Amino acid sequence: MLTRFKTKKVNVTVTVGECLKKKREEKSISIKEISEKLKIKMSYLEDLEENNYDKLPPDVYVKGFIRSYAQFIGFDAQKMVDLYNREKAINDKIENKKNPKRKSGKKRNFLVPNYAIITPKILTVVFSLFILSIVGYYLWHQISSFNSMPYLFISSPIEDQISDKSEIEVSGQTEVQAALKINGEDVFVGPDGYFSEIILLESGNNVLVIEATNRFDRTAKQVRNILYEKKIEPVPADFSEDDTFEVGDEENIFFEGEIEFIGP
Repeated sequence: MLTRFKTKKVNVTVTVGECLKKKREEKSISIKEISEKLKIKMSYLEDLEENNYDKLPPDVYVKGFIRSYAQFIGFDAQKMVDLYNREKAINDKIENKKNPKRKSGKKRNFLVPNYAIITPKILTVVFSLFILSIVGYYLWHQISSFNSMPYLFISSPIEDQISDKSEIEVSGQTEVQAALKINGEDVFVGPDGYFSEIILLESGNNVLVIEATNRFDRTAKQVRNILYEKKIEPVPADFSEDDTFEVGDEENIFFEGEIEFIGP
């Protein structure tokens, strides 16, 4: 009796890190160059390419890294983020299966030694230490916040960008309570710290200064240089000498027949 085996197609999915790394190597761009251009730690980019998600910061930052990286090397940023979300969900399911929560219904009886008996004096000492630790942490946090620069991440545009459009979107993330300005103009920051603003460009080089100022008047600043080159419309193929000419703001002049120039 012959046994028939059914074949099953297995889809091999390329990870986000593998896509980014392959595209970067095809363009002969070093990871150090991307790190300097996007202002992202090289170790984060290396972990992203190697799919070491457990070594990366929270998802909100990782998605920002992926957007900037993808735009820099010419990928669709949103598709890369969507691929990361699916990949992360699969990895989380695998981890949950490997490390299930163990519940034990048995209760263990522990013998408490005499020296571990809680007295009012011990409670007072523990409570005092707890209060002191909270106060100390609060003071340390306030001092650190006062001395630290506010977080400012620009996902678009990248540095030294050339554009043929008269406007460009400036987007990124900063601290929720930070005041954001672009070239001195106030910009709205959402409740999650994200911001997006459309900036009109002038012909030639445009310098965009993005500043985030926290409540301690500490300011983080990033600069983007955008070169705006207008598109030059080609001359129509059916253009002839009898067509109308437009010069500046003058009226249209139509030449027909021969023109005789009379000299002095």
